[in-house]
Amino acid sequence: MRFVANLLSLALVASSTWAAPVAGRQDDLTLYQLQISSPHYPQIDGQWIVSNGSTLGLFVEDQPPVQVFTLESEKKGLVELHTYPIGIVDHALGLHGPPGLLTFVDLPNPRMGDPEDGMVKVWDTFRVSGGKLVNGGEGEWYTFPLQTGGWVVKWYDGSIAIIANYMPVEILMREVDKGNDNLQN
Repeated sequence: MRFVANLLSLALVASSTWAAPVAGRQDDLTLYQLQISSPHYPQIDGQWIVSNGSTLGLFVEDQPPVQVFTLESEKKGLVELHTYPIGIVDHALGLHGPPGLLTFVDLPNPRMGDPEDGMVKVWDTFRVSGGKLVNGGEGEWYTFPLQTGGWVVKWYDGSIAIIANYMPVEILMREVDKGNDNLQN
């Protein structure tokens, strides 16, 4: 009997710790896809951001664009971007990497675990202004070419020197048409 009581209390704690944020009914959400704007570099201008595992960018493989919905962050005036469809495990878009140059990533259970020593992990610091996505801190979006083709998206705050090729971009938040479910078509 005592074993059952302990198991039930553990289940209550575990389920509350791993629960995804409450976002309301899924059919009531406003969904967005993220589009690159780079008028001076037409090869990537207008392309949709996709996920290649956990990294976000423009990849050679034909994949559907990432779809997200916003939730108000605990940090005043900022938002979180959570992926859609909503699954058992919460996924939020975030920034991860060494200070100064953070990779745009899909973070499963973003509230769980601290970043490794010397690394930064944030997911609750985004701002949407004029249909453009920015991070709450200083900096700009950049894309970096991959040797395998495609581009990875990063947030650069200007605090370190970059010796790699890169292209400054903006990320546009495009509302998904509920009847279409995919803007890229």
